[in-house]
Amino acid sequence: MAFLKNIWTRVSGHAGGRTSTPEAAARRIRRLAGGGDYSGALELCQSALDRFPEDHNLQRLSRDVRLAERDTRKVALMNELDSEASVDGFRELCDLMLKRGEAAATLDLVGRWRQMDASGEPLYYEAAAFSELFFGNHLSRDGLRAFQLAAEAGKIRRDDPRPFRLQFEIARRCGAWEDARIALARLLDLMPGNRLIEGRFRGVIANCANSRSLSKAIADVERTGRFLDDDFDTDGTLDRDLVRPGLQELAARDDVHVAFFLRGNTALVQGATGAAADRSARAIRDVLSMTRSSSRKLLLGVPQELRCEGAGGSLVLKAGVEGASAVWAARNLTETSSRLMSELSSGVVATEEAA
Repeated sequence: MAFLKNIWTRVSGHAGGRTSTPEAAARRIRRLAGGGDYSGALELCQSALDRFPEDHNLQRLSRDVRLAERDTRKVALMNELDSEASVDGFRELCDLMLKRGEAAATLDLVGRWRQMDASGEPLYYEAAAFSELFFGNHLSRDGLRAFQLAAEAGKIRRDDPRPFRLQFEIARRCGAWEDARIALARLLDLMPGNRLIEGRFRGVIANCANSRSLSKAIADVERTGRFLDDDFDTDGTLDRDLVRPGLQELAARDDVHVAFFLRGNTALVQGATGAAADRSARAIRDVLSMTRSSSRKLLLGVPQELRCEGAGGSLVLKAGVEGASAVWAARNLTETSSRLMSELSSGVVATEEAA
């Protein structure tokens, strides 16, 4: 037994020695990525960043590999569609391009897709592209077009929740509560018993007395340059019990001092209590509000991530469809902590729990 243990120690030590330094890990990552093994390269990136969380080169390399993976996949999908068009190929490429923020290019792609597919799914992606334009440029014509296309897609794809989810998101962010209620009612028909949707429905019902028509609500967005949820928790549907476990997991990470989740005027804090928690939450909210305002003035679109570094550590914010996650952390955030933040702000954790 001792003999086997000594052999295992030597073998594992030799394997670990290949990534015993950030530089050695970076060399292996570059070799894997250069050979097209992006999944292996990303797995090694995460492992190396867990061991060397403050290494700037590894952080930069991780981002570069992710971008290269997406670029490579985009080119491959475009070539596949040129040689043999398929619904799956169009769907994956549209999803990828929307994640990359390429809404205008997605519209061109959808135009090709609609010529061969009358299922209504291309209509949904066209609506999604127009909605991304609207959320970034606040132009009423894009918002109205997105809502109308989503409505058309919903008539054809009556069992697909995506068009109704998109209608709800547009109406909610503009304050067209009656339209938001109708979209949520349809979602409840498709997903009865979903706690997240039920909670949102109750909040929207409470706001229907102050509802505006969709056209006026969208026009007000263009006039003011602001959505309702830029500053307020408009539908009051934050389910703390769904968000808190993910926030606690984030706050328990060694590289995180304090973790926050913000949605409008509601803020959840883990890692600080009392006056310190209130003061920190207000500061985070002010930073988020100013960032959104500055992004609009600079025509940057919707801000997705903000990082600030100082002598006392770093502040990282990630904004998503369900709210914003933020951490006061060590100088550099690990890949795992960054992933947990993205899951919180995008609602992945809440959706999985609700299901």
